[in-house]
Amino acid sequence: MKVNVYVYFKIGIIVEKEKTKDIGGLVMKEKKKTKRAFNKGITLIALVITIIVLLILAGVSIATLTGDNGILTKAQTTKEETKKASEEEQIQLAAMNAAMNTERYNYKVEDGTVPIPAGFAPTQIEGQNSIKDGVVVVDEKGNEFVWIPCTLEEFNKQRNNEENGWSSKQWYYNGGTWGDSQPNKDEIQNSIKSEDIGGFYIGRYEAGVPKEATEFYANSDGAPYKQSTEKNADNSYIPVSKRGVQAWTYIDQAHAKDAAERMISNNGVQSYLIDSHAWDTTCRIIKKYDKTKNLLDSTEWGNYKDNTTTKYENLNTLYALHTNDNGKWDIADHYSKGQVKGAPKGVGINRLELSTGASEDFKAYNIYDLAGNMWEWTTENGNNIGNKPSEAMPDLKTSDIEGAKNGVFRGGGFDADGGYSVVGSHGVHATSECDFCIGFRVVLYLQ
Repeated sequence: MKVNVYVYFKIGIIVEKEKTKDIGGLVMKEKKKTKRAFNKGITLIALVITIIVLLILAGVSIATLTGDNGILTKAQTTKEETKKASEEEQIQLAAMNAAMNTERYNYKVEDGTVPIPAGFAPTQIEGQNSIKDGVVVVDEKGNEFVWIPCTLEEFNKQRNNEENGWSSKQWYYNGGTWGDSQPNKDEIQNSIKSEDIGGFYIGRYEAGVPKEATEFYANSDGAPYKQSTEKNADNSYIPVSKRGVQAWTYIDQAHAKDAAERMISNNGVQSYLIDSHAWDTTCRIIKKYDKTKNLLDSTEWGNYKDNTTTKYENLNTLYALHTNDNGKWDIADHYSKGQVKGAPKGVGINRLELSTGASEDFKAYNIYDLAGNMWEWTTENGNNIGNKPSEAMPDLKTSDIEGAKNGVFRGGGFDADGGYSVVGSHGVHATSECDFCIGFRVVLYLQ
C-alpha cells in the first residue's frame, strides 16, 4: 500500500462577478465580490528538498560575500589599500612642505602643542594629529617620526623589574655590570628639559635599507637574500624610516650607532641610535595612551613566531621565510614580494622576516614594530664579568662602554616568543657581531 503525505496550504482568491438589472428600461450593473478557497498541497519530501536547496544557496551566497576571497573581504582590502594610497599622497605633500620649512615652529594640535623642527612638517592625517594618538612628522625625504613628549624627570626615571617587567638604565645580567653611557648626554637632555621643546622624536619604523645600497637592497620577488657581516657596515649609506622597506640588519652595534647619527644633522636636529631612556619613555607613553597594547605580553601586536592573531596571509609586502628545525637555522636564500605565504607555525617551524610596518597589528601609538620583527640595538653596553648586582650604581663611563664586549638589543624579534621577549625585554649580543634578526631604530633630539 502506498501512502502519500501532503502538507496543505489554504489559498484564497477573490472572484468578482458582474450582474445587470433592468429597472424600468434602465440597465443597472452590480458588482459582487466573492472569495473562493481551495486546498493546494505538496509532499513532505518535496518540502524538505526545497529547504535543503535554499540552505545551500544561502551558504553559497554567504561564502561569496565573506571568506578570504569574498566580496566583503575584497571590499575591505580595497578600502584599506585606498586609505594607504591616500596617506602616501599626504605624506608626499608633507615632505614638500618640510622642504620649505626653514625654522622650528610650534604646531597646535587638538590636545596640545608640538615643536616642528626645521626641515620637517606634520602629516596632518587623521589619527596622526594629536598627542594622545601620536603626532607624525616627515622630513623632505619622506622619513616618518613620532613625537614623544616627556619631562626630564620622566626621561631619567629608572625602571625596575618589580614595577612592570622593564629594567632600568642601570641593570645587571648574569652577575655582570651594565649601563648606558648615553653618548652626547648633555645635548640629548637639552631636548628634554628645554621649555619650548620638552621631548624627542622616535623613528616610526625600524631603520630601513636605502635604495642607494644596491648590493643589499631588496624590493622585488625573488631578490637574493645576502648574508654578510660587512655589507651593511658601509659608512656612506643613510638609513630610512619608511613603511614597506627591507629592515637594515647584519649590522653591529658600533656601525648602527654611526649610521643613526649620519641620518639627520642640522642646526636644530641631531639623530642618534635609540638609548635606554628613549626606549623606556616610549613604553610609558604607550602604556598611558594606547590601552589596547600589553607591554608584558606583546604576542598579539608583534611579528613573533607565536603570533596567532595577525592574518599573515592577508599581508602584501616584502618578506623572507626562514625555518628552524630542532634549533638549526635554515636562513632564507631569497626575498619574496606579494601575498605572504608561510605564516609562523610556532616552535621549530617557520619564522617570517617582514618589511617595516607590514601590518597595522604591529602598531602602538603610531609606532610600528617595537614589538617583534627585528631586535633593535640600543646604546646600552656591559660585561658579564665578576661584578655582583647592587641596588644602585652610577652610569658607566664612556671609556667603560667602549671597551665592553657585549651590547644590548630590545623589543624581541621574529625568531622569538612574544610572551617572553616582550617589548621591554633585553637581549645580549657581542658588540662586534651581526645577525639577520637584529636591526636598529633612530631617534631625534632637538636643539
